[in-house]
Amino acid sequence: MAELITIARPYAVAAFEAAKEGNTLAEWSEQLNSLAAIASDEAMQDFMSQPSVAANDVTNLLVEIMGSGLTDEAKNFLTVLAENKRLNALAEIAGLFQQLKAKEEKRVLATVISAQKPTDEQKKKLSAALNAKFDAEVEVSYEEDPSLIAGVRIRVGDWAIDGSALSQLNKLGAAIAQ
Repeated sequence: MAELITIARPYAVAAFEAAKEGNTLAEWSEQLNSLAAIASDEAMQDFMSQPSVAANDVTNLLVEIMGSGLTDEAKNFLTVLAENKRLNALAEIAGLFQQLKAKEEKRVLATVISAQKPTDEQKKKLSAALNAKFDAEVEVSYEEDPSLIAGVRIRVGDWAIDGSALSQLNKLGAAIAQ
């Protein structure tokens, strides 16, 4: 996973700089999110992974699916990704682009993963704590992962904290094994 982020980062930065220069951050954001969603589709993944399918074919299909919702700059961006065999990084590129956009707009994006759906009161407390921690308006997205057993994992950019029961049990297991 880290390797894909490393590959995606320069493309995300390039797309962000082009969008910022052209004052089209929202448009680029929407296009990249749509492209990432399409590229993440299971049928598209199968199509993209076939050795007989040329990168050009994938690009043409993406352009066709997007239709008029894709600018010439985004088409050129897709072509560059295809030439460099980086179309598989579209989801990571879109995610990194969103982080750069949020930073530019002085927003912070956070992901909270919990074993159970948090209550409204828990969401308020967590949001207030994150706003204070990062001294910014924090937009929190919530995900559920029952395998955590209890507790939460919080990710904000490169900062992360794992307060899940699963993590604590794994640490305990490792300590006992030593």
